Amino acid sequence: MAHSQNPPKTPLILPPEIWNRIIEIALTADPSFELFTRIACSCAQFRSFAAQHYFRHVILPNEKNHWNRFCSLLHSHESFTWVRSLRASSQTLIPAVNNPGAATSIALLTRLEELSVDLEAEGFVTQQPFLKLLCKHIHSSCQLTVLVLTSLPRIDIPLLRMIVESFPHLVELHLSSSERLDLHCWDCYQDSLELTLHSPIPDMFSDPKSMAIIFARILQPLIHLTHLHLGIFLSNEMLTLNHVVHGRREGGAAFGPDECILCDKAANAVELDELTAALEFAQRLKALRDVGFSSFFDRSSPDELSTVVYILREGGRIRVRKSPW
Repeated sequence: MAHSQNPPKTPLILPPEIWNRIIEIALTADPSFELFTRIACSCAQFRSFAAQHYFRHVILPNEKNHWNRFCSLLHSHESFTWVRSLRASSQTLIPAVNNPGAATSIALLTRLEELSVDLEAEGFVTQQPFLKLLCKHIHSSCQLTVLVLTSLPRIDIPLLRMIVESFPHLVELHLSSSERLDLHCWDCYQDSLELTLHSPIPDMFSDPKSMAIIFARILQPLIHLTHLHLGIFLSNEMLTLNHVVHGRREGGAAFGPDECILCDKAANAVELDELTAALEFAQRLKALRDVGFSSFFDRSSPDELSTVVYILREGGRIRVRKSPW
């Protein structure tokens, strides 16, 4: 009797779209360089798929030469279009903004959607020139929807105008200065206060409501703006300065006004100012859902010097409060 012979099995061939999706899921679960390398070494097609997903969200260390290293990995103009979000320090991005026509220009990121920059290395003099270059090279080449600038020496009218002119499609804008405050010792605390415009009241504006009205008018062209954070204190500048003076008298480790019996007396007035300012922003920015400020009181998290005011639009009325609606 003749034995029946099984036909040879046909290898399973998946379409490229399926492999692309599998690689995306794998790198999302484990975004390590080791896994990226293993996939990229498999074949040319896998290398292309892996690179597109691996470089979609880029975080660069705080080193001057790291931008050039990053650009050397993205060896073609098409490769730069893979990047959707970028997080780096101003120090790291200096080569990216100083050579507009070079192969290392940040203008090559033509599909960038989210940008986060830490400006801790900048001061009152260098902040504006750096940001002018950054906005000049980015705004003409992409539609940024999320902009985060932290450790800013100052948040003022020229900064807001520059952002509005450069990035009209913003949905989320996060500007903050309070990260620069060093709360670990009284001397460090006082020094960092002098190097940061931590509160615009009363030197720039007479009160928080006046500040909110002017800032909101400037931001009005951002018709898609949904989330806004201004990392400055709406309390009077003297609250923080006076706290250092009488806090030192008590001795011991440095602590914030929120833990101070004398400063805590201002908590209710500060919270009312924050709600009033949020209402002014909500009345002029029609898409706004929440607005945050730096605050020592009623903070969203014990580890952060910030508070959030949530906005409800209902029946032609606008309401604000410190908890989600």
